[in-house]
Amino acid sequence: MFDIRVIKERYFGDERTRKIGKNVIGLGVLQVVNVLISFLLVPIIMDFISPAQYGIWLTISSMVAWFSLLDIGLGTGMKNRLTEAIAKNDMKLAKEYVSTTYILLGIIVSIALLTFLFVAPFVNWANVYNQDNSMNNILKYTTIIVVAFFLLRLIIGLIGTVLTSYLKPAWSQAMNTFANFIVIVIIWILSRFMQGNLVILATILSASSAFVFFITSIVLYNGKYKEIKPSVKCFRKELIKSILGLGVNFFFINISMIIIFQANNFIIIHIFSNEDVVIYNLAYKLFSVCSILFGLISQPFWTAYTDAWVKGDVEWIKNTLRRIFKLWFLVVSLGVVMLCLSPIIYKIWIGDKIQIPFILSVAILAYFVSHTYGGVFNIFINGVGKIKLQVYCLLVVAIIYIPLVFLFIKVLNLGLVSIPLAQLISNFYSLFIARIQYNKLINGMAKGLWDK
Repeated sequence: MFDIRVIKERYFGDERTRKIGKNVIGLGVLQVVNVLISFLLVPIIMDFISPAQYGIWLTISSMVAWFSLLDIGLGTGMKNRLTEAIAKNDMKLAKEYVSTTYILLGIIVSIALLTFLFVAPFVNWANVYNQDNSMNNILKYTTIIVVAFFLLRLIIGLIGTVLTSYLKPAWSQAMNTFANFIVIVIIWILSRFMQGNLVILATILSASSAFVFFITSIVLYNGKYKEIKPSVKCFRKELIKSILGLGVNFFFINISMIIIFQANNFIIIHIFSNEDVVIYNLAYKLFSVCSILFGLISQPFWTAYTDAWVKGDVEWIKNTLRRIFKLWFLVVSLGVVMLCLSPIIYKIWIGDKIQIPFILSVAILAYFVSHTYGGVFNIFINGVGKIKLQVYCLLVVAIIYIPLVFLFIKVLNLGLVSIPLAQLISNFYSLFIARIQYNKLINGMAKGLWDK
């Protein structure tokens, strides 16, 4: 007698694996589209505004990313707790986790937004971005618009976390893809008829994403996910500790990540120039394709590892991680090919507007290789919530990173290469410690800090 379930598991994997496979395929298609849109968007934006203005925009975007700390790890904490509740089919608890997170984050964001709107008019934004005082007003309005929409996105973007908890990260990515498509269409049309400025660009880029996530939230919470629709009645203050207990650790991780990734544009614009911000970011964008490709492979496993760990399915974890490691080698190989072809790629992509040093491309690729290597193991570690050691390591990174950058720039005169080199050296957790922690956890040998 044939058992359809057995046949499916043998030839197509278990249900969890099949869900991930569908998401990887979906994410793959969407990420290819997103990468194409993001690369196409660069020359379109540089036709809409000048390269110097584009450098300012990149710096403003970096500054605004600091506001993501207001999440204090709530979104990530909810993702793991919600996944656990869904795995146990406890939908009442799932609704309470969702409701508590939305309400608590809504309170935090509201206070932050009102405070920012009160303070912003009194700040000399020209000094903040190292620009001429004549640009103060346009920088002020641009920053206010971006911050306001970014804070709104912190709340409405939780729908993406919900989708990920249901092992449907491709759906979340689809929202970003659609938002990016709207952006590129609008900017391309406007560039045919007018010369753009930072305020217009900020409004288009910020509002498009917020609009898509807002509409999606309304549709899903009144349809497919009605059973976990956030409600004031389901707010449970006793769950805050459970969410934040894990989320706060991710909060400290985010602090380190923001310092490593978002402080760079501020350093460049104050020490070098607006154009150098563009040079660094274009090289970074090219080789971030490696990280994006690896992310689409590995990210669906975050909540899947949570699900498997809760159910004690250790063998599945081991098998899938070995496969991810093999795919990492393919991603690295692609990165090397891109490096060899990078002069040609830059020429086709942006023409002669910007010249990017080859050594900068080498250094950025080296960092991404180390970053994605650690990601093979970090996805599992984050998924099971054993992140205390990672937090301590990244707090060290947060302390040493900027002094290390200034050492390379001011003392060793390494120029823009200083930034990816400092990132590479600071990445000791991913390079060395993450694999050791994974081995200890998966083999039941983790004790003390390794198991927290």
